[in-house]
Amino acid sequence: MNITSKQIAELCGVTRGTVDRALNNRPGINPETRVKILRVAEELGYRPHFLAQSLVKGHTKTLGIVLFDIHNQIFSQLFHAFEAEARKRGYIVYLVLSNRDKDLELEYINNLLDRRVDGIALLPTNFNKKFESLLTRSRTPIVTFGNRLSGPFPYVWIDDKQAIRDSVAFLSSQGYRYLIYLSPPLMRKGKENIYVPEQRYLGFIEACDEISDMRHNVIAQKNYLAELEQLIEKTDSKSAILCSSDVYALEVLKWLKSRKIRVPEQIGLMGFDNIHVLKYINPALTTVDYNVNEIGTKLADILISQINNDEVPAETLITHHVLQGESVTLDRDL
Repeated sequence: MNITSKQIAELCGVTRGTVDRALNNRPGINPETRVKILRVAEELGYRPHFLAQSLVKGHTKTLGIVLFDIHNQIFSQLFHAFEAEARKRGYIVYLVLSNRDKDLELEYINNLLDRRVDGIALLPTNFNKKFESLLTRSRTPIVTFGNRLSGPFPYVWIDDKQAIRDSVAFLSSQGYRYLIYLSPPLMRKGKENIYVPEQRYLGFIEACDEISDMRHNVIAQKNYLAELEQLIEKTDSKSAILCSSDVYALEVLKWLKSRKIRVPEQIGLMGFDNIHVLKYINPALTTVDYNVNEIGTKLADILISQINNDEVPAETLITHHVLQGESVTLDRDL
């Protein structure tokens, strides 16, 4: 049976107000009475009704974060940084995984709102006006990351378009003149929010178009290895495969090795994200590196600032850079 402050008051022969002052370390109470109340509360195993207190105070000291999944190391690493910062600031975090399912994402957001979380960090799959209207009407602070929404929600991520432009510029500087861009998430265009893949694709096309003698192809389908096999027959010694994430780059590297196609001697390979597992990969993968821990920390910081009604930036972009690995040949003759 749960012990209430009313029962403690009756046992100690004091008012509930006196019990409240003792349990919450407030002034206006005799020191001996405070000690007596705390001793009785401890002996009875008293625990405060957290939800009731939260409703009175207007804050639950809880946050929600909505991710696609945690299979991708970027997401799991981001969550750990977010949770660590939230915990340091006195918040408990609810983690939910949408699995890129728009209905499930909506259900989870409603569940978080029902639990009266103080704020939500959201990697959105939905992207329509009805969804954004729901978020706005909730009057709950929401910060987005990765995929954008058009509404007035603060955004934390990197400049994906510029990152891919930098990748193409780097490959071009190494002498590559035929690029295959591999981005299977593009096949979901129109079905869900794919802001990140779209920005990376636009960066690729723009960068290639600015290099007069650069040839390129794009693979945007689920069975990408079959398409790659057809295109790779057209490659020469100055060809490279640029993947929209390291997850795909690792699959491609495995596939190339199974075909006894040498990297980088016969073809270059580049990924995006610099996930932790890359330190075990041979040859070392060239990739786009950015501080995902900083993204997670910034997410928590901006969300908590928004909860506290502090002014927050509309957009926070984390810096990135190309990390040279052995999967791209360094052309020293250029």
